[in-house]
Amino acid sequence: MAAEPILITGASSDIGCALVRRLLSNPDAPLVLAHSFRGGERLRALQEEFGGRIQLLEADFSESSSVVAMADRIASEHGTPASVVHLPALPLTYERFTKFNWERFETDLAIQVQSIVLLLQRFLPRMAKLPRARVVFMLSSVVHGVPPKFMSSYTTVKYTQLGLMRSLAAEYGATPVRINAISPSMVETQFLKEIAEVAVQMSASSNPQGRNATPEDLLGALELLLSPASDYIHGVDIPIAAGGVC
Repeated sequence: MAAEPILITGASSDIGCALVRRLLSNPDAPLVLAHSFRGGERLRALQEEFGGRIQLLEADFSESSSVVAMADRIASEHGTPASVVHLPALPLTYERFTKFNWERFETDLAIQVQSIVLLLQRFLPRMAKLPRARVVFMLSSVVHGVPPKFMSSYTTVKYTQLGLMRSLAAEYGATPVRINAISPSMVETQFLKEIAEVAVQMSASSNPQGRNATPEDLLGALELLLSPASDYIHGVDIPIAAGGVC
C-alpha cells in the first residue's frame, strides 16, 4: 500500500466497516479517511480502537456542495488520497416500473454517481502522478446478465456507475491509476432493511451455495484491487456471486 491515505466513501456501512477493520489489522496500512453521511457511531468505535489511523469525515452525498466541502477538507488536511473505494447507496427497494420514484432515483444517482464524479474530478489528475493509485467502485451483480425484476431504479444507477468506471479506465489506462469494480450478489447487510425477508431468503436459496454473501466475502477482492498485485488489472468488474453470475 502507498503511504498516502485511502478514502472510503460510505465507510459506515457494514461493508465499509468490515473493510476498515481489515485494512487497519495491518500495522503498515495507510491512514484511512472514512466517510459517513451522519452519525457514524460504528466508525467512532473503530476510531477508539485504532486511534489516529482512521480519520472521520461527514458529508451528505445527495448535496454537491457537501461533497465539494469534504474534498476541500481532504485536500487541505491530507493531500491526495492514493486510493478511493466508493460504497454509498440508498437502501435497496423493490418496486414495479409503473411506480418508479423519480425523486428517489435522482437522490440515489447523486449519492452513487454525482459524488464520485466530483471527488474524482478533484483527485484523479493528482492521483495519476503518484507511483501507484487505485479507484474501486461497488457495483452489483445486476449488471451481469438479466437483472432481477422490480429493480429498475437500482439497476439503472449501477449501470451508470459501470459506464463511468469503464470510461475512466479508458482515459487513465496509461497512468499508474488502476480503476476497477466488484459486483456482488445480494449481501446481507443493513442495505436490505427495506425489502421483505422472504426476498432475502429467495435470493439465498437461488444462489449455488445456498446463501447470500456477507461483507467478509468481498474483502479478498477489495484487498486485491487495492494492492500492488493488481498493477496489471484495469477496467475490470469482478462478479462475486459464488457462481450465480459470470
